[in-house]
Amino acid sequence: MVRKAFILALLAPMATGFFGCADREEIRADRVAQQVAKDAEEEAACRPKGDPGSAEYDACRQELANKRAQKAEIEYQKRRDFDRVLGGLDDL
Repeated sequence: MVRKAFILALLAPMATGFFGCADREEIRADRVAQQVAKDAEEEAACRPKGDPGSAEYDACRQELANKRAQKAEIEYQKRRDFDRVLGGLDDL
């Protein structure tokens, strides 16, 4: 009886670890799907301006990449500032 409980106690954390890995894989798959969707959206937005490889098309894609980078930087700053506010509450 004790032996079965001991084995169960060892296997339970391992089983939850396997489920955690599946969640990470799902997150990665979602990120890849979102990136593919964004690429398709940008492709559709820039296609009327020229064929891939043309100067107009490349300029459009570069502009969209710059906007995406600016948006990511703003989101990062918001998260950082929020974390700073929460960290400041410990001093009270």
